[in-house]
Formats: sequence, structure tokens, C-alpha cells
Amino acid sequence: MSYAALADRARSAYQTNQLQMEDPVGLVVRLYDGMLSFLRRGAELLQARQMAPAAEQIRRATDIVGELQAVLNLREGGEVAFNLDRLYSYCRRRIMESHLQADPAGLMEVARLMTPLRDAWAEARVKQAGLPR
Repeated sequence: MSYAALADRARSAYQTNQLQMEDPVGLVVRLYDGMLSFLRRGAELLQARQMAPAAEQIRRATDIVGELQAVLNLREGGEVAFNLDRLYSYCRRRIMESHLQADPAGLMEVARLMTPLRDAWAEARVKQAGLPR
């Protein structure tokens, strides 16, 4: 096995271990961070007319929004879960429109909408566990 393959395996094992040790709220913050990063990078690539790399970033952001939406408990989450479901649906639609129209503005709109949610989760994590932001 090559050195590169061994390094990849070691990195993957480390990342898996880190995720297993992370608290659930911390994982949500990481999902939001990833989504925001993919949205911003996708917008930059669309702006530069680099469509294939942009599509990959957009797909990753869409996957994260879909995952956040899929784990909502609409039965027990009440109005908050219902409103988040509607917001995530809107965001997924805006991401798709932005991708189809090659218009980075929609991706940046979604990033602006999601940033306060990310910050709220990060604040909840700090208050819950006394952890640094």
C-alpha cells in the first residue's frame, strides 16, 4: 500500500473518531459550517464560470440542507420544526434555481439566511456545555 493511501486511511480514521466524540449540537454546527462553506465556494465558482467544480460544491450544500431537513421531528418539534422545514425547502429550491441559472446570488441568499441559524446553534452549544465557540 502506498504512503498516500496509508495517509488517507489514517486521516479518515481520525475524522471518524473526531465525529464520534463530538456532541450532537457540535455536529449540527459543523454541518452548518460545511454548508455555508460549500455555498460560498459554489457562488465563487459560478461567478468564475467554473461550472463543474461549482456543481460539486452546490451538490454538497444541497445534501447538507436535505440532511438537516430530514432529521427534523415534525411531530414533536411543533411550530419551530414546521418553520425550519419550510425554510429548508425554500433554501433547497433557491439553491437549485441558482444552479440552473448559473446565478451566484441565490447561493449567497441562502448563506445569509442560514448564518443566523448556525450562530444560534453555536450559541446553544456554548450555553449547554460551556464550550468555546
